[in-house]
Amino acid sequence: MAQRISESFVLGTTIGQYDQRKPFTLEPSWFARGAVIVGTPGVGKSHDIALIARNLGNTGVAVVILDRTGEHAKALSNLPYCTVYTPGENLPISLLEADHGWADDEVVESAIDMLSHYVQVSFPEGRSLTASQEKILGNCVQKLLEATPKGKIPRITDLMKIVREYHEPQAYQGLIESRESVISRLRPLTVGASRMVFDSEESLSFETFFGPGIHVIELSALRFEQPKNLVSQIVIKRLYHMAKEKGVSDDLRQLLIVDEAHHIAPDRRDYTSFLDSIMIENRKYGQGILVATTSPAQLSMSLLRNASILVSHLLNDGEDINLMLRLMVNEDEWDLFRSYFMELNMGEAMVRVSTPEHVPKTKVKVSE
Repeated sequence: MAQRISESFVLGTTIGQYDQRKPFTLEPSWFARGAVIVGTPGVGKSHDIALIARNLGNTGVAVVILDRTGEHAKALSNLPYCTVYTPGENLPISLLEADHGWADDEVVESAIDMLSHYVQVSFPEGRSLTASQEKILGNCVQKLLEATPKGKIPRITDLMKIVREYHEPQAYQGLIESRESVISRLRPLTVGASRMVFDSEESLSFETFFGPGIHVIELSALRFEQPKNLVSQIVIKRLYHMAKEKGVSDDLRQLLIVDEAHHIAPDRRDYTSFLDSIMIENRKYGQGILVATTSPAQLSMSLLRNASILVSHLLNDGEDINLMLRLMVNEDEWDLFRSYFMELNMGEAMVRVSTPEHVPKTKVKVSE
């Protein structure tokens, strides 16, 4: 594999009245400031992701793709510098696996934090864990750690068993309801392929995902959305903390690509996702994120506002179009650029890049 280089690569060619058929290039370092790709299904988002992943992965950057549907694994698996990881097969995941040197009480708090994020994005009511639910989970996780032999990885089904049997000497009003609520939220993690993921007795060092090349985590083997959310959140959180531990970097060390990102980073004022935290905090650590969604109105506004690179393919919904216009152009340019948005063909996109050097808003035909 080639050594990492800092040279730009061509996203496509400019088209339109103001700039004709010139190469439109992106600098790898720009991705450390975040990127967002939006567009209706079938207009080119997946193609953009593959193009960016190939160009960065082939030059030594670690590219991690959370592939919710399996399409990126299919498109990229033939590359010699691409590895596909399937949860339950070659990607064991443990909710409670601690970093080296963690005390049990730190593991407990980390697990509660993770499950709180999981609950907020995975269930219709969109609420966090209640104080009673946190207490039940904390006590049960502590019991699980005490019951798990040294050197073994705690299993989700063992946690579920402890929760089912949970009681307190002095029962209080709402205890049973809280316990049943915890059980209902853990249940999707303990069936079918999900159980194989969270009950694995093996372990994989997340340091692997800082190695050069493309690492595709294929989530399509998981039938339900809840375990897809949790696996995604576990991966993102651990990579987020590992990047900070590696220290400051002027280079793009790792690009984390999350497709269908609105599932784990929704537009909610009362919720800050791990992706939001990375976009705000981790650019100085050489970790960038690229998120894609079919509907920007459903995606975290924090991600949209803080992204350095915005790529908008064809959008059909008026709310989505107006949102991207507000983010990408000045109000006095709305009428002109609205026509550009409405006339985009497959493979064409409006691109805005915010960097120290000026890059004009551009209509681009993405390279084949």
